[in-house]
Amino acid sequence: MIRLFDLRDLALVHRLSDKAVCLHAESGLIEDVHPVRSALGSIWPGRQLPTYVWKADAGNANGFVQLQLREDGTQAQILCVAAEETEASEGAAGDGGDNPAAGKDPEARVSASMWLPLLDQLAAEAGSRGVQNLVAEVSEVGKALPVLRQAGFAVYTREDIWRLPQVAVGEPRQLLRARRDVDDWDINLLYANVVPRLIQLVEPTPPLDDGDIWVLREDGDLTAFVQRHDGPAAGWLRLFVHPDARVPVEDIVASGLLLRSGATGQPLYCCVPRYQSWLQGALQGMGFAHWGSYAVMVRHTVKRVQAPAPDLAAVVQAKGMPGTAPLTHPLERVGTQ
Repeated sequence: MIRLFDLRDLALVHRLSDKAVCLHAESGLIEDVHPVRSALGSIWPGRQLPTYVWKADAGNANGFVQLQLREDGTQAQILCVAAEETEASEGAAGDGGDNPAAGKDPEARVSASMWLPLLDQLAAEAGSRGVQNLVAEVSEVGKALPVLRQAGFAVYTREDIWRLPQVAVGEPRQLLRARRDVDDWDINLLYANVVPRLIQLVEPTPPLDDGDIWVLREDGDLTAFVQRHDGPAAGWLRLFVHPDARVPVEDIVASGLLLRSGATGQPLYCCVPRYQSWLQGALQGMGFAHWGSYAVMVRHTVKRVQAPAPDLAAVVQAKGMPGTAPLTHPLERVGTQ
């Protein structure tokens, strides 16, 4: 059984917070993830960060899942998942019990026996509330990827995370300028030209109200934009560069590193989807090191079913609608003179 969080579940979420596995790279790297705080915030109207509490039908396990709704609520990013066996089954053999490595590696707590029924019920419940796609980001070498495959998730794209240990703070070069409202249309156009159409179905356009955004225009055309979001633990950089941009990528990255920052001395992470893998050489040249690779996985909660159009004659007969005679016009007699 799965349902939305309420205050009765606070003790459960608090107990399992340390066992939660983060399935969103950006949140896991730059934010201080607090499941209890997010759960308490989810009880307010709007629920852009809903928390679902799960209890196994057999009563031998429980857990919770936290989501972040996107755009109009038809897509949801899975932020974290936590599950544990109940006291009655803690001694039973399984793949998700406590072990010494679990404290060091969160994915050591990934358990197919608990995650599969949890995610199945989550898909059904989220689908009934209008969510069409569930999105999760998992390490390519982690234990969660094969479990999510079993749960009906498919890999839509892959991305590499690059890390710069420390970022200098300064004024951005004149190459870039701050985004203005008049740039929004061109930003969306650049997104449509850079991101493959299949990926656009599950990867929303970058939120224009999140962090600092700077753009590059060449002869009036917007050919690149850089978005930087600083969290309590680190910064997050996204680059969208048109392949036909004349300005070298190295210069765009160098300008992006000087965007305003909320704190000094923090590391900076840059996410590079595989469809923009040609940007990675410029990052390496600027001192970034490859930190890890993620798979972006999606599970559709609704299925499109094609059905034949009903026979209109049968519909008319079933409703008992009387037929009507065709309209006729009397013939006019043409007189002769």
